[in-house]
Amino acid sequence: MPKNCWEIMKCGREPGGQNEKTLGPCKVPLFAIADGMNNGDNGGRVCWAVAGTQCPTGATGTFAVKLASCLTCEFYNLVSTEEGFDFIPTKELVKIFNDPAD
Repeated sequence: MPKNCWEIMKCGREPGGQNEKTLGPCKVPLFAIADGMNNGDNGGRVCWAVAGTQCPTGATGTFAVKLASCLTCEFYNLVSTEEGFDFIPTKELVKIFNDPAD
């Protein structure tokens, strides 16, 4: 099973993680709409497309604000490589996450 961002980045902000109480929970492990995308648990393998996350680079907030730093992140590149032709493009993720029907 491919690893999720919190397993690779070791942020400790996942449910029950060592930093959850002090730094607050991350939205990614709870982002159920993305469950299974790029073979991840919830948003675990699409974290770069989830707004409002706190990344090691300090990038946080809207998708547009954080995208530049995320696209150079080693985890993003790992997921892209592991998924190969099955990788869900960022523009498709954004469409799904911002669909008014949801």
